[in-house]
Amino acid sequence: MPLIAITCGLYASPYRFIDALSALYQCTVYEDPVLVKQTGQTHDLKTDLIFRSIQGRHIPFDNFTHDRQKCMAALKVQISENILNGPCLFSGVLSHLIPASVSGIYRIMSAAPMRIRSQRAMALAQLSRQAAATAISRSDHREQRFAAQLNLDSLWDPTRHDMVLEWNKIDTTVHDMTREEVSQALGKIRPDIENSIKNANKNIHAVDFNISSRVDAALAGLGHHLIIESDSGHVLVILDKKVMNLARAQKEIMELACAVPGVKSIKTKIGPNFYRAGIVRNLNLTAPFKRKI
Repeated sequence: MPLIAITCGLYASPYRFIDALSALYQCTVYEDPVLVKQTGQTHDLKTDLIFRSIQGRHIPFDNFTHDRQKCMAALKVQISENILNGPCLFSGVLSHLIPASVSGIYRIMSAAPMRIRSQRAMALAQLSRQAAATAISRSDHREQRFAAQLNLDSLWDPTRHDMVLEWNKIDTTVHDMTREEVSQALGKIRPDIENSIKNANKNIHAVDFNISSRVDAALAGLGHHLIIESDSGHVLVILDKKVMNLARAQKEIMELACAVPGVKSIKTKIGPNFYRAGIVRNLNLTAPFKRKI
């Protein structure tokens, strides 16, 4: 089953290349806005709230509602459902929510030149040059905040991708790669993609990603900092941040996780950051107490 993920920023999507890959491997294309819309409809969430969660923007009363956790968990559920539904190609940055344990994914980084992104913004969105530069800069900054949520230094790390898509030849009429460049790129990566497809056919970890995502969604309302792993339906929930009542938290986790379809067993564990020291107040208790007379 073909599973391809292309990392690209605002106004940087390699449309011709995506169309060629989709036609060649019969993939359904999921761009980030499509994933957000699907997630909102399926999980009854507002798309603006999902975008705020992705972009690291302020969400009112999030400490009480845990909306950010709910949105991120719902996105992972939607992505995992799409993977299980058949061949797919993800375009944007949300494919970074797929854990490394899901093998068989061919990851491509689209390094579109800034001038092409700017020209697209001016042509497609009718923005001025200054407005285009501002929009792209803001989007890139939000993507960096998204990377920070995933504990990544950057989404644009070539070592996290199987291939970096170069834009050496540009069709200035449509501000995209030339058809010749697309054909050359396909010729270079086709053997690697087809090898990834063979691995994906043997991949059982996509099902575990779906189970762990649904457990994550079920537990998101608790507001705990959790790391969730699944191995053939046997789920491990790691509490990685101090909680007020550990026994109560573990009981709530067990009850909610056991109700998720596909879960065969559930265990909880304390993570490495659970006992990390918090704020320490420096109180000078040795100073003499003086009373005014």
